[in-house]
Amino acid sequence: MTQGNCPSCGAPVEFTAGTALVVVCGHCQTVVARQGKHLEAHGKIGAIVDTDSPLQLNAEGRIGRDGYRLVGHLQKDHGAGPWDEWYVEFDDGRTGWLSESEGAFHLLLASGTAPDLSPEDFEPGQRFSLQGHRLVVEEIGHGHVVSAAGQLPSDVDPTVDSRYVDATGPGGVFVTLDFGDGTSEPEVYVGKKLKLTELGISPDQLRPKVKKVALQQARCTQCNGPLELRAPDRTRRVACPFCGALLDASRGKLAFLQLLEKPDHPPLIPLGAKGKLRDAEWVCIGFLVRSCTVEGVRYPWEEYLLFNRQRGFIWLMQSNGHWTVLEPLPAGDVAVAPGVAAHLDSRRYRAFQSVTAVTETVLGEFYWEVEAGESAEAEEYVAPPFSVNVDRTENEVSYTLGEYLAPEVIKQAFNLQEPLPTPHGIAPSQPNPHSSTATWTWTGIWAMALLAVFLVVSVMADKRTVLTQQVRLEPDAQSGTPTAMHFSEPFEVRKRGNVQATLVAPVRNSWLGVQGDLVNEQTGEVISFYDEVSYYSGSDSDGSWSEGGQTETEYLSAVPPGRYVLRTTAFFDGRPPMGQSYQVTLVSDKPRGTWFCTALVLLLIGPALAFFRSSSFESARWAESNLGSSSDD
Repeated sequence: MTQGNCPSCGAPVEFTAGTALVVVCGHCQTVVARQGKHLEAHGKIGAIVDTDSPLQLNAEGRIGRDGYRLVGHLQKDHGAGPWDEWYVEFDDGRTGWLSESEGAFHLLLASGTAPDLSPEDFEPGQRFSLQGHRLVVEEIGHGHVVSAAGQLPSDVDPTVDSRYVDATGPGGVFVTLDFGDGTSEPEVYVGKKLKLTELGISPDQLRPKVKKVALQQARCTQCNGPLELRAPDRTRRVACPFCGALLDASRGKLAFLQLLEKPDHPPLIPLGAKGKLRDAEWVCIGFLVRSCTVEGVRYPWEEYLLFNRQRGFIWLMQSNGHWTVLEPLPAGDVAVAPGVAAHLDSRRYRAFQSVTAVTETVLGEFYWEVEAGESAEAEEYVAPPFSVNVDRTENEVSYTLGEYLAPEVIKQAFNLQEPLPTPHGIAPSQPNPHSSTATWTWTGIWAMALLAVFLVVSVMADKRTVLTQQVRLEPDAQSGTPTAMHFSEPFEVRKRGNVQATLVAPVRNSWLGVQGDLVNEQTGEVISFYDEVSYYSGSDSDGSWSEGGQTETEYLSAVPPGRYVLRTTAFFDGRPPMGQSYQVTLVSDKPRGTWFCTALVLLLIGPALAFFRSSSFESARWAESNLGSSSDD
């Protein structure tokens, strides 16, 4: 530990962090550097301003087995409000930074340098690899130190504008490349995004939450209208609902920025309305109207910013009466082939559209420096009912995961009394109401059940050949007369069921029909059938040809058991050829597959209609896409 007096004011200062080279005097804000046993004054730095950070100097935390202490505090600004960074020294001597931004915490450890890299090598959304991590650039920014406190690892120069690149990777990995003023190799810091509760700092070491009372009771600087801010510690922009003035709130007080056009209709979800979505209560704090222009046609939509103090911010988007809830998504968790597809959690999202989105109307409060007229390149990838949305500006890219919600869900969640717009058209991530997936699933189940019944019936069937009768026609037999009639020997049908009758006749360039009558010897009941075979062949200029056949089968249904005689009567043209004969075979209880095939065809009608309706829906959906084409159901 090094102790001494401030060279500027004489107040006591001390170095307790072994890695610190400078300390900021708490009395006069002089940056004091240690040179051996001597202390030197290196100019003054601004005092820390209240940003409602819950952290404070000398707070101790623990992540797993690693203990650490907050020994230094910087505030940086890039012209749109300060953010906090805390210098961290671990018990084992490692150092890093804990940064705060929009209520999120990133604990980053020093991980060496990255030679031969410059900020110009990167652009938002770019993918690259560094130190074994696959990363996606989320932001390219700059900032200079405006205030400081505590012990720091190096000198502080408020005139230096430092540049940085923030990137994320799978599993929550967060990487910052700090290029400083560009005169040395960029320093690499690797860590992850953490919640306040994950920092391992006991509540008694956190600063009491003091809300910005001045902002909570603020009034518009232009019209003096009352502004009730619902997230004063997170708000950076406020749009007055009375006069349309856009105000900056990043420095704890309101400052006029620009005059906005008032919306042509009030928000469907009023500012301040509370609703329950996804097991949390949200309050609507902001309203935007954005639009894109395609082939000269303007397409507007509305976005509602929702806030929950524990879970942060989410969005509700309304377009043509369709609603989508959007949650922030780390860029590193998504694999994107621009204009083709995105992949997230083993799900493929097809590219749907790419447009330039322009912010037209601003109302309420926002956690970033929103401005009317700002534009971003917006891409949407869909896997209904979900979507991955990418908003890209010159210096930043943001990803959100969307899920389609029915208007009734929104109306019920926020207890809205006025009816919501009726949806028209098809939304990019709207679920297909005619999806044939479930229909095909149930059809498959019923088809398997039908097949099982058919197999059981076939196995249990008797399938007994009860008669094989060979009949030779006499040369003087006449078609359809008693001369062409024949009686079989008696035979017995043991089981009630159908009977298969098969006729085989060696006809050639002729035909032969047989009228069969099963006569029950006990009851005299007659069951009739008719089989006919024909076969013709020849040759012509195209070669040999043939048609017909010499075998025909007919089924008799519901033949009761009993003793029968088969009476057959032949039909033919002219006189039968010499030696003309035919054979009739009867098989008792022989299941036929026709009923199974018929039932299967009827079973397929439903899914066929569902597939047609589903395909029509998808065709209509993808007709609105400027990137994709019709997709599979």
